Amino acid sequence: MRLEYVKELEELRVYRGLEFAGFLRRSEKGSEFEFDPDYLLNHKNGIAFHINGKKNLYHFQGESLPPFFAGLLPEGLRLKTLTKKIKTSEDDLFSILAAVGARCVGDVYAKSMHSEDSLTSEDRPVDFKDVDFYKLFDQSLSEANSHSQNEALAGVQEKLSASMISFPLRISKKNKSYILKLNPKDKPNLVNNEFLSLTLADKCGLEVNHAVIVEDSKGQQGLLVERFDRALDKESGEVIMLHQEDGCQILDRFSSDKYRLSFKDVLIGIQQYATAPKPELLRAFQLYAFSYLIGNGDLHAKNVSLQILKPFNKITLTPAYDIICTYIYGDHKMALKVNGRNTNIKRNDFIELGEFFGLPHKSVSSMLGKLIKKTTEHHEVMFGCMDSKQKVFWLKMFESRTQDLSQV
Repeated sequence: MRLEYVKELEELRVYRGLEFAGFLRRSEKGSEFEFDPDYLLNHKNGIAFHINGKKNLYHFQGESLPPFFAGLLPEGLRLKTLTKKIKTSEDDLFSILAAVGARCVGDVYAKSMHSEDSLTSEDRPVDFKDVDFYKLFDQSLSEANSHSQNEALAGVQEKLSASMISFPLRISKKNKSYILKLNPKDKPNLVNNEFLSLTLADKCGLEVNHAVIVEDSKGQQGLLVERFDRALDKESGEVIMLHQEDGCQILDRFSSDKYRLSFKDVLIGIQQYATAPKPELLRAFQLYAFSYLIGNGDLHAKNVSLQILKPFNKITLTPAYDIICTYIYGDHKMALKVNGRNTNIKRNDFIELGEFFGLPHKSVSSMLGKLIKKTTEHHEVMFGCMDSKQKVFWLKMFESRTQDLSQV
């Protein structure tokens, strides 16, 4: 089916992994989702935290998709290109989801009865020495004549003047799934910025997704990020899909609210759904404090996610991702407010917020102390993505924010 025909679709089949879960339909007032009875017999928790199988039919009003499904859609350049090919508007969410098909983050996706989409269509092996990264990206866009070629990758850095270019691919002879990130034209060092931010985060004790700098046939750099919503089944040797929901989906909010939500809002969602809430809450505090220290002002609600790990269905925070020092580009405020503030955040703000969620003063204080010690020891890692002026600018911020989180 060609993309322009997805506007005519009134019904999509929804899957979780390889299992058919139900139907998503357009309605006069928005949309509706109806579970397949056989699916509910074996899956009492439904397909998402807010589409949880407590009823067979869910009605959604006001938008063409509910927040969970809307959160699966692409953003940035890929969204603009896709809507142009569909010949629709960006608020026609149902048609965009139909075009995306099985190419979503996590394990839930929707496709039409006539779709030839394949879960493995992203796994077109490439050998970096033979390709031009930017031509490969252009090719992934120009091939959007069938559902199998459309990637739904959320998480672009909207606070920057341009989005980092991202698309999935598979490396030759590697049985893993990856995302390749490329520099936007006006931020030629953004790939290195993210790599060094992840490197520092790892040195400071955060769990981060594995990423390496790679080069194409022209010496152009890209950041190759291993996907943590895909895992290798040791018994079958097949790549399996893991369920994942970002902060907006967890709170049943649309992606447009990702800068409107507070850090406390996101923590409430983590507390509600994590299998062991307190350790995951403390990890979220650690991520926020680290982002504050390095000047990652784009830690919004979609950049904090929960995932369900197999085989025991444990719900935990995902590894940290999309960490970038935005401060050197003039972004001086945090995306998620703490106690109503997005700057000048103090140690006591973390202590008080931790107490609200039942985290002992000692636990939060100890985490901050270790984090400050580690970032102070290794902060020079960040210098590799800065010029001399940015380095002076950043150091002044880092020293000030270190004091913020050190003083009671």
